Amino acid sequence: MKRALIAVVALLGLVGCVAIPDSGPVAEGEVDTSEQSSVLVFLAQEPQPGATQEEVILGFLAAAISPNDDFSIAREYLAGSAASTWDPDARVIVRSGAQPEVSLTGETTAGAQLTVQSEVSSGGALQLTTGNRTLEFELAQVDGEWRISQAPDGIVLSAFYFDQLFRAHTLHWLTQDGTRTVPELRWFERSATTLPERIIDALLAGPSTWLSPAVSTAGAVEASRVGAPRVDGTTMTVTLDIEQIQQLGSGSLQPLAGQLALSLRDVGVREVRLQVEGLAGFVASSAEAGPFDEGDVDPRPLVLEGSTLHPIGGGAPALDDVGATLAAIGATSYTVGAAGGVAHTGSTAAWVVPDAEPVVISTDVGAVPTVDDSGWVLLQERSATARLLAWRGGERNELPLPPSFDRVAAMELSRDGSRLAIATAGGGVGGGASSLWVMAVVRDADGQPMTLGEPYPLPAIEGAAADITWVSPTQVAVLATDDDRPQITVLAIGGVAEQLPSPGGGVQAIVGGSEGTTTLRALGADGELLSLRGRVWSPAAGLEPLRLIATQQ
Repeated sequence: MKRALIAVVALLGLVGCVAIPDSGPVAEGEVDTSEQSSVLVFLAQEPQPGATQEEVILGFLAAAISPNDDFSIAREYLAGSAASTWDPDARVIVRSGAQPEVSLTGETTAGAQLTVQSEVSSGGALQLTTGNRTLEFELAQVDGEWRISQAPDGIVLSAFYFDQLFRAHTLHWLTQDGTRTVPELRWFERSATTLPERIIDALLAGPSTWLSPAVSTAGAVEASRVGAPRVDGTTMTVTLDIEQIQQLGSGSLQPLAGQLALSLRDVGVREVRLQVEGLAGFVASSAEAGPFDEGDVDPRPLVLEGSTLHPIGGGAPALDDVGATLAAIGATSYTVGAAGGVAHTGSTAAWVVPDAEPVVISTDVGAVPTVDDSGWVLLQERSATARLLAWRGGERNELPLPPSFDRVAAMELSRDGSRLAIATAGGGVGGGASSLWVMAVVRDADGQPMTLGEPYPLPAIEGAAADITWVSPTQVAVLATDDDRPQITVLAIGGVAEQLPSPGGGVQAIVGGSEGTTTLRALGADGELLSLRGRVWSPAAGLEPLRLIATQQ
């Protein structure tokens, strides 16, 4: 098939500057439908005779939409050693706004200015990084045609093409006690024939910097993959090079095999067998690894109706009901884990468990507090906004917040207890925006929260954030009010944001389960229980006005 024209170069009337439009009648690419595949194939244009320096740079950048044959079309724009040394896998810069604009800075040098939206590392980790950036190029003439003699590693894609060409996969780390999984989204090319290898290598390389203080991995720091994995049905055998492993026994690799099996699950792998190069018979299987807790919770909402706390749905098990206590203290929220729960009345946080009087933690609490399964409560006191307070059974510890943080408007721990989602008032883009972050919760050997890791930014949202909740192990939902209208946004940690339909009337709070938006619930202003059905928020029938909906950790 003849290669399709990917773009028409538009002269801007500025000497030495050109740009390619993203919208209007001119299209960047043409979809190749000749291949019987569920993956779209975009065909870039090879260098054209007589192309200017600017056109060559723009053509090279645009050729990133065609990753086939190791970006063979993009390499046609490169000269000399650059054609072989350029590394397209080094990073992906996702641009937004206007197309790249190229300006000559010398006879054989030029810069391409981009408006950056995010950047994806060689291991697939996505990081927001807004602002303008200039990529530097050197050029040379080859047989009378301009070619690039030096180019920055990595590729540049518009947000549209990134969404079409890349797919999120979930790597699985472990909590520091090794019992629960902590997922992290990574992005890899949809059509990559080496996708399993890239997932394996990313997991062996370890978690992202922001998450690493709170998690562990069963992989040895010096472990590396040897050769391509061998696949037999749904079983994958991976050979590793690991020094000093023989004395530990093959059982020491079973947790790593389990991590890999979970991380490769969405590419069809059900069992991973690990073997070590040079050690015959030294094999560990994920089938023999202990089960990991992936943070699933009861999908039925837990509500306070009258003075009874109970789940909505048939076959509900008997609960140690603390509803009478919650009603007596005027609780407006309740977050419960395996060891008990924390209630909030608007200014007071209290520890509430069955058959005991509530224990007041603080009477100076703003945002709704959160709790982990071991009973550690995290909260922010209005008089001490520079830190969070960790409390359990009367024991207290202070966790400093970054100096740039404003007042915490909402926060919630992930169910694995390793990540804290925070919405702060102000500090976002524009005067009416709220900033969103996820931070690693660093604990000691006994599980006590000791400090918070560096903030990982999520996209800011318009409006004043009022509540935040985990709706899956990798997603949070945020309730905000903008012009007195409630809006709910779902954000993937390391991924994309989705604006949900507005509930319409007032919303007091939201709670999530572990299965995405299907288990997201909202508490209406009149005490009705709302759930999203298609594009409409529908109230549950047959319930009295609810006092609260509880968050289940």
